[in-house]
Amino acid sequence: MGEILEVLDRRWRNACRVVLKGEVGPLEDYLPYLSEYVEPLFTKKSSLSGKEVTVAFDDYSKNAKWLSFDETDYSRKFEPLSINQIKDIDSLVDAVSERICYSGSVILGNSGHVERSTNVSDSFYAMGIANMGDCKYLVLNAFGRLSEDCFGTYGPGESQFCIRCSQTFREKRCFEVWNSQNTSDCYYSYGLDACSECFFSFNLKNRKRCIGNLELDPSKYAQVKDKLLSEIVEKLKKDRRLPGILEIASKSRKADLKNLGQCADVEQYAGEDREIIEREFSTTANLILGRELFGMDGYRAWLERHTHPIEERESAASGAIIYTLRHMIGIPPVPPDRMLTIGEAEKLGISSMLSQIEAESISLENAHERIGRIAYFRVDIRTGANANLPECTACIDSSNCYRSSGTVYAKYCGYTFWPRSSQHCFGCDSVFDSSFCINCYRSQKLNRCFECDNCRDCSDSYFCHNCENVRDSMFCFNSKNLSHAIGNAPVEPGEYKSIKSMLLSQIGEKLEKKKDLQLDIFNIV
Repeated sequence: MGEILEVLDRRWRNACRVVLKGEVGPLEDYLPYLSEYVEPLFTKKSSLSGKEVTVAFDDYSKNAKWLSFDETDYSRKFEPLSINQIKDIDSLVDAVSERICYSGSVILGNSGHVERSTNVSDSFYAMGIANMGDCKYLVLNAFGRLSEDCFGTYGPGESQFCIRCSQTFREKRCFEVWNSQNTSDCYYSYGLDACSECFFSFNLKNRKRCIGNLELDPSKYAQVKDKLLSEIVEKLKKDRRLPGILEIASKSRKADLKNLGQCADVEQYAGEDREIIEREFSTTANLILGRELFGMDGYRAWLERHTHPIEERESAASGAIIYTLRHMIGIPPVPPDRMLTIGEAEKLGISSMLSQIEAESISLENAHERIGRIAYFRVDIRTGANANLPECTACIDSSNCYRSSGTVYAKYCGYTFWPRSSQHCFGCDSVFDSSFCINCYRSQKLNRCFECDNCRDCSDSYFCHNCENVRDSMFCFNSKNLSHAIGNAPVEPGEYKSIKSMLLSQIGEKLEKKKDLQLDIFNIV
């Protein structure tokens, strides 16, 4: 057992004691089980050494060359391109293609002891993670920030001691809890907000000591909880796996939802105004591309091409449209016949619960027989101060975004997944602390950038990959501290300005004519 796995095994055993009140055995025995809630990682071979390189995203050209992040030679010098080589976009791409090599196993910032992972920043002691930042002691996690001691969890935000959870925000000591916020010491639950000590509970707010949505007195709750945790520990030790909350719910009998009636829902607030976001899209395009683009929906296919897009579903109760994140590979889908709007889910959570006898006698074996009438799922989240978010889902303290998901402290974004502390980002995926970006991916602290991937602290840059502190540059790969560079080679500012003008003019013309651009940061080979 290597040092990283040894440390993580200790943290896993401790997490099991904290969350499950017992030990279930070594971490290695549970890796397949813990991998079920995260998107699969991909491996490539380094063209330099032949060793395996971890990649979180498989949209790159099949002909792309790869190297591991730790093999990157940032000091490598390139000769400036001849002006005769640069007549249009195609000739520019041809001229730089020999210099292009993509990086995997990208570990950025102040990080250490990270293995089989990529797109990680400022994190320590982790294995099998992707798109994570400011974290420590993680195994098989994806898309999270500011979390620690999380195992097999998707989307852990500011969470600690979470095992097999999904889309958590400020969670502590939870097991099999989905789409919940500000919650602690909960198990096999979904859609909780500001709750504690809940088991097999759904769509509750400000509640505690609930079994199947029924509040019990402290001694009775403790008795049922201890029995259920004992069953969980014993079954895990025996089978190395337990059914997930969605598996259990899918075996349950459905409830009669006619009594829910009509519900006012935050996603259907009157007065949502797309025009505000349309104007900001045009402003952003003009700033970055030198040309206003109008009619954001006309560019939908181009903006969504490399993102996690929104899809439309229907409420099982009313048929109302629900906007949710498209199902991801490897993550169990929420049963379509159990989806509700936020308002419907809240109403059901208040009005439906187990009986005293059902709650006190519930077990892992009979849970599917008991929870059928309460196990319904809201696939949207709205928490904090939110305003004007048409066709968005999973929003925290955000405003003026359109068809975006995972908006956290964000504003003026469209067709973007997980813009955290960002604004004016369109067609982006997983961008943090960034502003005025179009089609940028897995990057942070970008300003006025277009088609950048795995970059940090860059500004006014185009078609760049794995760059840090690069400014006023284009087609730079695996570079640091460059200015006015093309293909990793600095040029005179005047010459750069002339080539940039040519590039943006051609890009603008193609976008206006076809609403699309075939060239992107993933297919420069």
